[in-house]
Amino acid sequence: MVNKATTLIKGIALLGCALSTSVAAEQLRIISAGSGVTELIYALGAQDKLVAVDSTSRAYVKNNEVPQVGYHRQLSSEGLLALSPTHVIGSNAMGPDSTLDILKSSGVLVSTLSEGHSLQDFNLRIDTLAKLTGTQEQAKTIKADVSSRMAALSDVKPDVQPNVLFMMMSGDRPATVAGGETTINTVIELAGGKNPAASSMNSYKPLSYEAIADMNPDFILISERNWKKLSSAEAVLNAYPLLRATSAGMNGRIMAAQLKPFLVVLV
Repeated sequence: MVNKATTLIKGIALLGCALSTSVAAEQLRIISAGSGVTELIYALGAQDKLVAVDSTSRAYVKNNEVPQVGYHRQLSSEGLLALSPTHVIGSNAMGPDSTLDILKSSGVLVSTLSEGHSLQDFNLRIDTLAKLTGTQEQAKTIKADVSSRMAALSDVKPDVQPNVLFMMMSGDRPATVAGGETTINTVIELAGGKNPAASSMNSYKPLSYEAIADMNPDFILISERNWKKLSSAEAVLNAYPLLRATSAGMNGRIMAAQLKPFLVVLV
């Protein structure tokens, strides 16, 4: 089971690596109000079109290269309009409605990407952003790679379903963990694993390390940025010793989930 499960997790980690308007692409000024949107924009290589992101996107923005505008559910119209955006793009969770109404009345194109967690939903989201940003060729490459990786995962399903948890660490603060209704959860399930956070939470939420230890994952996937900083499973355990109490920690089953091009978003 261990060898087969390990192959599964490596596949997930690699796979995780996995608005049409009249505004010309070179004039775009996009505010991304959601980590899923930000992740896709970076995967498409269109981050130069971003003028700001929301606080849930901090894991994808290097060295504060793009300003943050607060939480995507609590956006301020004044702060956003000060950046002169042409587009604000998010999910159905973006708000409040009063802010979105002010943006629309000010001539900003406010768009929500389609939801859903299938490969078809993912393709629709990436096609929408690719059309807007003029990155259709990059989108074709990403979609083909994701499709082939997902097909390959079906060949390595383990005999016993392992618990697999994805998290992003940020110093002394609680980890941000992927629950249900996230791409990484979809990929874990498609590959024959089980996300222990999915039964108690949706989206990406902060979670204490005590709560993570109680979930006792067999494998832990961490963000690529965390891995580059810490560089090994042992370094992760030294920095976050409560993880040693998990099956993943005891067996050194901690690895990076590359965020491009599949993205931790069929979101």
